Amino acid sequence: MSDVKIFRSSTVKPLEDFVADFTSAVEKRGFALYHQDKADLAAFYRRAGVDLPKDYQHVMLQICKPLQSGGTLRVNPERSLFVQKFIFVYTTGETTEIRFLGYSGKLIADLLGHNTFADGPDDDAFGERMTGTFAAMQEMVQEAL
Repeated sequence: MSDVKIFRSSTVKPLEDFVADFTSAVEKRGFALYHQDKADLAAFYRRAGVDLPKDYQHVMLQICKPLQSGGTLRVNPERSLFVQKFIFVYTTGETTEIRFLGYSGKLIADLLGHNTFADGPDDDAFGERMTGTFAAMQEMVQEAL
């Protein structure tokens, strides 16, 4: 399973502080956070009737570069499966845990079909670019720790 990886990090920094520092790291690299009003997964599940500990926190952060990702969707709409990136941050006791999925460029290109296009980069080049994005996500998390 080397084509798919769960990136794992943790910190003793409170969740709110990590999210603030992560937001700064994201913006410094030209990304932005989206749908923050819907990010609180713990509140979502509590509203649905799930009994979670009162102090449990869990957020889903969505990062994107819309001008870049929107352009690549015009080339191949199936890329939408990969252009939105989600980072999950939750608490376990006094620890804040950070997780996200990353995919190899080869897997992305294989899943998309290795298509070539007259008006944009082929799926192989897109897959390789995405591996750079996953590396940048790791850097952003490390900076925020």
